[in-house]
Amino acid sequence: MPRRPVLIGALLGFAAANAVTALSSSYGLTFGARLAAGTMGGTLWAMLVGYAARMVPAERRGRAIAIVLAGITLALSLGLPAGTALADTLGWRAAFAAPALLAVLLVVWIRRRVPGFPGEAPGERVPLPRVAALPGIGTVLSVTLTLLVGHQVMYTYVAPFSEHAGFGRTGLVLLVFGAATVVGIWLTGLLIDRHPRRILLGALALLASAMLALGAYAGHGAVLLVSVALWGVAFGGAPTLIQTALVDASGPANADVATSLQTTVYNAGIAAGSLTGGLILEGSGAEALPWATFLLVTVTLAIVAAGRRHAFPSRRRTELSTVGPRSTGGRVRHGE
Repeated sequence: MPRRPVLIGALLGFAAANAVTALSSSYGLTFGARLAAGTMGGTLWAMLVGYAARMVPAERRGRAIAIVLAGITLALSLGLPAGTALADTLGWRAAFAAPALLAVLLVVWIRRRVPGFPGEAPGERVPLPRVAALPGIGTVLSVTLTLLVGHQVMYTYVAPFSEHAGFGRTGLVLLVFGAATVVGIWLTGLLIDRHPRRILLGALALLASAMLALGAYAGHGAVLLVSVALWGVAFGGAPTLIQTALVDASGPANADVATSLQTTVYNAGIAAGSLTGGLILEGSGAEALPWATFLLVTVTLAIVAAGRRHAFPSRRRTELSTVGPRSTGGRVRHGE
């Protein structure tokens, strides 16, 4: 399908779902609206990287992708504290009405400034299973899943964990985390083209260390805030590093399909992490949350360490020069 109508349609659907949530007094209606919002959000995530890559010349594609991924990471990191602050000030309905209005304004801007791109002809579409079977794709998706589950186990329940640690100022904790993610994104942007594997391994090791500190010493306010800051720095650049590895492994010709796979896994990780964290919170208490995250991040670190050949090589492949889905003779042409 043509890209711009899909982008606008998904944004309008997202706006409508949030508007219904803001006005609803029915749990069933609200639940359905959140499912619709998730569907629209998943559609947006799946197409943004490929859309950005088409908008710029080949020599600027890497930067365009980095900017899009920085926006997603910042939204994940800053959206929760911003929504919490808005809900505390104006009520929870305002926290859903605001993004509905912003989405509509964004549609107006897109119609004026964002170029349109056609969909692919039937002969140019690459089957999803074929892309999923490319070397390295499964490893990158596994890293995406384990990292997001681990992150969400802790992030979803920052408030009860902070209260358990005797530090009730959840807003400050979220602010520190959000600001630290900005630093992580900036550092990743500086270093990603030179040492992608080392940076990802270092970020995961830093995240694991932060969880150890939260598990052992969160009762000290200073330790809590410093650990959360390190967590934010480590997580801030991780999505960009993993997405870049995915595009490198798939080849730019197959980036759209690979990104849709990762979007599904990413959101599944968010859902599974929130569910897992809730079960841990009910069963073992808030003190168990950082230990669960530590375990999952350690597993993630091991997968990255083992994926040296195809998924997370020491150097980025240099043949990534063009974008556009192509297939020849039934085979995926890698790295065209």
